[in-house]
Amino acid sequence: MLDRHADIVHVGSRDLWIRPVHHVALRIMVDDTSDPDAFYLKWSMLDIFSPLDGMLGIIGWCAGQLGPPGGSKYAVWRWSDPSTITDMISVIETGALPLLRGMDALEAFVAFYRENFEIARIGAPEDRLIIDIALGHLASAQDILHDLLPHFREDGCASSASYRQTRNKILAVADPLLAGDRAALATILHGWEAANIRGTKIEPYWEPTPFPLETAPG
Repeated sequence: MLDRHADIVHVGSRDLWIRPVHHVALRIMVDDTSDPDAFYLKWSMLDIFSPLDGMLGIIGWCAGQLGPPGGSKYAVWRWSDPSTITDMISVIETGALPLLRGMDALEAFVAFYRENFEIARIGAPEDRLIIDIALGHLASAQDILHDLLPHFREDGCASSASYRQTRNKILAVADPLLAGDRAALATILHGWEAANIRGTKIEPYWEPTPFPLETAPG
């Protein structure tokens, strides 16, 4: 299969990645179960321009499963089934690859994510904040920021690592966002993206590109 698809790369483990990697890492993976014979086949799309703790081990919210032909997408696959490898290749080529290749721009990913995953629309406001900044939707991002700042301006839960990470992320973009400083915001996002990618096995396939924030008018 790799010979037929020049945009797929295998860098170890049981993951296939779409290259080049831009602002969203696109992946197909085998997810083991407690039964050595059974596994799930999954796809994921992970935006990589926000601070992440161990990017390669994170699936993210925008993910789904690929079931064996003729069955539920949630069904397990079995290594002992002689048709598994052939069927996996077929499902990947006809299902996963067209979907993932369609995410060739950040705008396409965000539209898909927000249409199909409720959390992208109403949950995780700090993530919606960063995505809106990346898209250049600064007015929307400023509205989210105004709701978040009263909860994060003061360090109200210093003992929580997740709280500190969220607070640091919000405060990092707060002042340039309120000032409408697109260049400063772009520098922050590019820095986070580079920090996530550098030193990983997919770094050779990463191509830094401008954000819509930088190319959109105004």
